[in-house]
Amino acid sequence: MQQLFDFAFARLDHAESKRREFGESWKQYISQHPWDIDVRNVTPTTFEILAVTREQAPVQLSLAFSDWLATIRAALDNGLYAWVASATGQDPPPLAERIQYPICSTAKEYASQRKRLSGVPVDILDKVEAAQPYQSPYGPESNLFYWVHELARTDRHRSLHVGLGRVGAHRIRLHLPNDVTATFDESVKPYHHIVGELVVGRFTTSKAISRFAIKADLTGVGIDPEIQAWAGFNMAGQRPSLQQRMTYTELFTRNNLENMALFSGIEPLGGFTTLDPADAT
Repeated sequence: MQQLFDFAFARLDHAESKRREFGESWKQYISQHPWDIDVRNVTPTTFEILAVTREQAPVQLSLAFSDWLATIRAALDNGLYAWVASATGQDPPPLAERIQYPICSTAKEYASQRKRLSGVPVDILDKVEAAQPYQSPYGPESNLFYWVHELARTDRHRSLHVGLGRVGAHRIRLHLPNDVTATFDESVKPYHHIVGELVVGRFTTSKAISRFAIKADLTGVGIDPEIQAWAGFNMAGQRPSLQQRMTYTELFTRNNLENMALFSGIEPLGGFTTLDPADAT
């Protein structure tokens, strides 16, 4: 069954190329400077600096993300198929048309999937259950496969995912009249995605001035890619960037595929990269 596993790992390698394609689409998008900077009066001495979306992210960005999602999902499904085929010694294995890697948020949901996967050996189902999102101590939404499942389901059945900008670096410089000083409001934490507009800074001047007397330099503000439906992701209190999430998802998927191969007595092309088979003996 070596070839079946080779196909599953090839899918995952293809996902990496789709992530790079997504990154290139993002670079092309931001090269057009799709955000404007605006200064808004709150009071005569209080001002807000806003990043305002001038041009929405192109559909090519959403399509690249869609392809990445579908490829990750397919790699998991292919891996489970290869595992079952290896365990049963049959290709196709029993009830092959039902084989799809289950991703469940509750134990009840997984119990239903076990019934659907009645042709899969019980020991495989037990091992797959141990890796389910509902087993995570931080809740299913902290599990990357939960998001693969939810995002891919929306992508397939409803619509492409919307690409956005997210403030990833924050440094603002002000140019004010010589007799005016400013104090920034440090409670503003603008590390968020931009939907329409986002307040990236707030400050108070030493005296009332016109907003047209203020020039804001935001060259120190970095804007990274984001997917709107995934923007709220939280991993054990951390909020990794979208690129980090995509990379972690590929690593997490590879680790699961390598475990499937190890249980099947198969060595992936290029060897094991996320686990040491000796640790399992």
